[in-house]
Amino acid sequence: MVVELRAGRTRITDLRSEPPLQVLRLHHVDPAVPDLATAILASPSGGILDGDRIHLEVVVGPGARLHLGNQSATRIYRTPGMGARFDSLIRVAEGACLELMPDPYIPYRASRFTATTRCEVARGGTLLLREVVGPGRSARGEVLAFDHFESTVEVVRPDGNVLATDTVRLDPADGLEQAGLLGDYRCVGSLIVVHEGFSPDILIGGAESATSPGPTAASTSWGASSLPGGAGAWLRVLAPDTGTAAAILHGAWAAARESLIGAPLPADHRF
Repeated sequence: MVVELRAGRTRITDLRSEPPLQVLRLHHVDPAVPDLATAILASPSGGILDGDRIHLEVVVGPGARLHLGNQSATRIYRTPGMGARFDSLIRVAEGACLELMPDPYIPYRASRFTATTRCEVARGGTLLLREVVGPGRSARGEVLAFDHFESTVEVVRPDGNVLATDTVRLDPADGLEQAGLLGDYRCVGSLIVVHEGFSPDILIGGAESATSPGPTAASTSWGASSLPGGAGAWLRVLAPDTGTAAAILHGAWAAARESLIGAPLPADHRF
């Protein structure tokens, strides 16, 4: 999918999609940012299946601003055979902005999944990328019952210069409940903001505003720091459940968005 700024609004100028992914129509529904477009990735299969090999490529042209999400949490079903893989290539041009905000991953029992996300962000471009990995179908007793989950995010300049690489690799067979691994936590969340000079203090303030006092807060840990070379900042959260991690990241995202775009999040995060 290629989006570009046309007549004062971000519009799709090139698109090709095949099952199991399709892109729903662009909408411009945030009155505070009329040029920013919202797109939703939908999957008629209801999730990621054994043998899936999914490739996503998104190009955001100069001056364009896009929010990209999906219709619900990404369910990773049992993969008794080949496992599943999801590779993404994201290109953000100078003066462009992309909010890549998928809902959480839910890895089912006996699932194996690998994802790679390569983000090419030009100087003067902005990327906000969220990822939440839940423990599984907790209501059914499937807590850390998957076989393997791995997600690697690489942030580079268009010339290939690597700014940062982050990998979340979870193998329950390694004993994730041990100290030094997940310990008592069950959910991992991350928010990466690529924008030159962006301060982690903004993420810290947003996360603090979203942290409610009580037992859940006491069992949640998070921290933020700068990306190498002043390229931006990132926040990592460890939480007892998906909702707590998502709420903290939502607060950090809201603070980052207001700082970078100059407008608050709408009441409905799906716009």
